[in-house]
Amino acid sequence: MNILQHWQSFIEEIKNFFKEKGYTEVSTSVLLDFPNLDSNIEPIGVVVKERGEERLKWLQTSPEYSMKKLLAKYKMDIFQIAKVFRNNEWGKIHRIEFHMLEWYAVGCDYKYLIEEIKQLLKKLFPFNKFEVISVEEAFKRKFGERIPKNERDFKDFLKRKNIHFSEKEDWETLFYRAFIEVERELGKVNPTFLVDFPKELSALAKIKGDYAERFELFIHGIEIANGWTEEINLEEVKSRLMKESEKRNLPLDKEFIEAHHYIPKCAGCSIGLDRLFMLYIGKKELITF
Repeated sequence: MNILQHWQSFIEEIKNFFKEKGYTEVSTSVLLDFPNLDSNIEPIGVVVKERGEERLKWLQTSPEYSMKKLLAKYKMDIFQIAKVFRNNEWGKIHRIEFHMLEWYAVGCDYKYLIEEIKQLLKKLFPFNKFEVISVEEAFKRKFGERIPKNERDFKDFLKRKNIHFSEKEDWETLFYRAFIEVERELGKVNPTFLVDFPKELSALAKIKGDYAERFELFIHGIEIANGWTEEINLEEVKSRLMKESEKRNLPLDKEFIEAHHYIPKCAGCSIGLDRLFMLYIGKKELITF
């Protein structure tokens, strides 16, 4: 079987998995009027001509916004395999353009998605055991210390660990300076779900107490999935996105915010399929067809 046939089999297995569970496959636009707002992702702007006038549009970094607009209208379980684009991405496991699997389960939370991913992985791989560990536990396992609660303490921590940083960096950036060291150790033996992220790293996840109902999946030190229980309160979503819009000087999709009047309780997840396929065929870096 050649690489194209392996890819076809891989994609068919995934699509059949979701269809058998009652999900509806959807397809949304790749070119958007507004960028996805994510503190760790750089969107790609594209100048197009529309009715004779130049306009700035954006290649999707995720189908999240478009799919949630569908959720607001149809309120049903949906999934999609889409091409996504992220600027300034390069390396053995990074590409500017790649395939993303994204899905939303109505009436469910992040714990449901973790169990669903276990089922999918068992279908694709000979995995039998999985680990679930909190971000705090993983941090302590690597460094023997708790996650510092403020910027000053985090800078002192990074100095002690000889991890480079800039004095101008905020708490989130400092966290990821250390987290790079943590994630390399995750999923070495069994696929590992990292759960209960600090609320400062909630993205659009629901927050309970000091933690976000969010998880990431790691296999052999590689991030494969990112999911959470969706925050559907309009004002909370608006507040988070406005902060990111102002911080990044990027336009805000008001239609997406308004859709939260109608989005049902749900949980959503994305998987980088090129990375998962890399593992599926036993490679250590992304392949080129």
